[in-house]
Amino acid sequence: MKDYYASLGVARDATSEEIKKAYRKKALQFHPDRNPGDPKAEEQFKHISEAYEALSDENRRRIYDQYGAEGLKGSANMGGGTGGFPGGFASMEEALRTFMGAFGNGGSGGPRGESLFDLFGGGVENAEEGGARQGASKKTTIRVSFEEAAKGTEKEISINNFVSCETCHGSGARSKNGIKTCSTCQGKGQVYQSRGFFSMASACPHCNGAGKTITDPCKTCSGAGRVKEKRHVTIRIPAGIDNGMRLKINGYGDAGEGGGPTGDLFAYIEVEPSETFKREGDDVYLELPITFVEASLGCKKEVPTPLGESVRIQIAEGTQNNKLLRASGKGFPNVHGQGHGDLLIRVAVETPIKLSEKQKTLLRSFEEVETPNNHPRRKGFLEQIKTLFKG
Repeated sequence: MKDYYASLGVARDATSEEIKKAYRKKALQFHPDRNPGDPKAEEQFKHISEAYEALSDENRRRIYDQYGAEGLKGSANMGGGTGGFPGGFASMEEALRTFMGAFGNGGSGGPRGESLFDLFGGGVENAEEGGARQGASKKTTIRVSFEEAAKGTEKEISINNFVSCETCHGSGARSKNGIKTCSTCQGKGQVYQSRGFFSMASACPHCNGAGKTITDPCKTCSGAGRVKEKRHVTIRIPAGIDNGMRLKINGYGDAGEGGGPTGDLFAYIEVEPSETFKREGDDVYLELPITFVEASLGCKKEVPTPLGESVRIQIAEGTQNNKLLRASGKGFPNVHGQGHGDLLIRVAVETPIKLSEKQKTLLRSFEEVETPNNHPRRKGFLEQIKTLFKG
């Protein structure tokens, strides 16, 4: 004779919660995912599932207590298939495939690729009861200038949120007597449906998962427990923020329902581009135009930094176009406080235009005294051309 209580390791007067916890523990122990290719574990898994199917339902448990396992054979919910599996399944494979299909995956795993074992790890036992639900999170976009992103700033924004009704303090009722326990789910906020040895939970359709019904609603919020309110929020933008980053401001979303926690506010950052600087990570690039005389003879230059300061750099004699100079630590601050990037100055040697006749004369005079050594790159190029023509 099958002893379902012994199979689950619980006493005959065990509560529904104790039976559920015992089943979860044993289901994890003997689940096929943990015991691949072990027929004994599969058989044990089937047996404890059958026991849980019988004891998790009050009506079937009452029949079992009076008549034993034989008394359950006529139950439609326990009608065995050809293979003797509960719930009308022909085999364990069919049972698992059907269960996984309930999650919209056709039997190859959960909605995010979980195995059946992963789903058992959470399941109904961890579901929130009593209808307490976290409020919705909100999102907004904040535009900041390039300089504000470098230095950090504060921005005030307006948001329309659900907040807890002050009249009823979020209860939704005019008084405590106006709240009644839902008769359908007995206050749990969930109803359970059994298919074979699996028990599926869903929100109670009568109270929408709240676990209670409002018989005398609050006039201010019409029983919702929340009202819309416009709020002004000051958000601190940290120095070093970059375009596309997201800030999370805890507790500035919608108020929760049924005593649930408040949602969060997510601020997406848009950094306006700079006409002077170009950012790559924490490094910043700056193009510095200089004359060919400055590039030839060398000079010193004051250049700006993203933080509004200036730094003095040395342009060496004979500096070529596109030469990259580095000012260490003068770039953007790291948003996580890990130092600063560098400022990289790209030299742009500018060819003079709109020359006067005197300037042109001086340049021709300079050209007459130039030697190949003044232009090593040009000299090397001409030598390569000669080699190509000889070939």
